[in-house]
Amino acid sequence: MSVMFDCLPNARDPLDREADLIRRAFELAARQPYGFTFEDLEQIEAYRTQRAAEVTSLGCVASLTDGRRFHLAYVAGPQQSESVKVTQMVTTQPFPSIGASGHLSPWIDDVAELNHRLGLPLIPPPPVPVILPLPARH
Repeated sequence: MSVMFDCLPNARDPLDREADLIRRAFELAARQPYGFTFEDLEQIEAYRTQRAAEVTSLGCVASLTDGRRFHLAYVAGPQQSESVKVTQMVTTQPFPSIGASGHLSPWIDDVAELNHRLGLPLIPPPPVPVILPLPARH
């Protein structure tokens, strides 16, 4: 079954549309062997989307409450069955590159509002380390 969220009444706002796509990607990912659901989501770190020729593509990097990170690549369209590819990421691994095709937009990492629309708690940024000067030697 292919689900296109562009026709949903509450999906007119782009961020609502992205949030719906992320929820659907998590629904499909829950059927895969990694063993996580939307309830395990701590935050979306970044995302990118592309809509062309009635095909919707969404990529997102998600941090889970157990410390794991995943890249979810969701695709849906009338001529293509809905699917999600899930790749586990190392904690310090950068966001996946766009690749040779270059069809996806650049990563969007300003995600506070998206995470809010997903119903996730606000995660404050890590504290900035304070570097105190060393005492002068006499």
